[in-house]
Amino acid sequence: MIELGPLLVQGGWCQILAVQGQPGMCAKVLIPKRRFKGTRPDPDIIVKKKYGIDDFLEYEWNNYQKIMAACPDDLKAYFVRMHGIQMTTDGRRALVMNTVFNDQGAIASNLVSNTEPLGPKFREILERIRKEVFIAHNIDHFGIVRRNILIRNPNHPVIIDFQTGRERFRGQFWLHHPWFVKQKINRCFRKMFQEMDKS
Repeated sequence: MIELGPLLVQGGWCQILAVQGQPGMCAKVLIPKRRFKGTRPDPDIIVKKKYGIDDFLEYEWNNYQKIMAACPDDLKAYFVRMHGIQMTTDGRRALVMNTVFNDQGAIASNLVSNTEPLGPKFREILERIRKEVFIAHNIDHFGIVRRNILIRNPNHPVIIDFQTGRERFRGQFWLHHPWFVKQKINRCFRKMFQEMDKS
């Protein structure tokens, strides 16, 4: 059981909070979405209705393990390290992970809020991840967007989101067909690189 500390990041579906007594650790907890048909329901209810996912945190934890199993050892440092789901002292479930800091010891910014130039190795690492993890193992990952890429330093990206494609309707064969999955992954990376070039 863990005790949650101060808020570090506010997201649409979740909050990232520090873990009391464990420096360098943080925890993702789900929060009621501000507006969903005029109410503030449990986020797991929304996710189940929209995507057929019974347990959002468990789903992300399982996807993380799947991606790590496919990841070459020398690329694992470019994904945030997760430690699993724990109960909190206030009765919530939390997905516990390492906090990502930059070279100055502050919480690392993402590619959306970044204002500093990136080194050439930053893109090279992301390209290797595209080819050697997602394309090579046919993983339909839809978290490849700028807000989910943190900057540890100008040559060190860190991916923090682990959601994969989910079959919502009967007959969505393209979610499992390698050609379609690869096309989708390539589009995600291409769009992200284009946005990086413009910022």
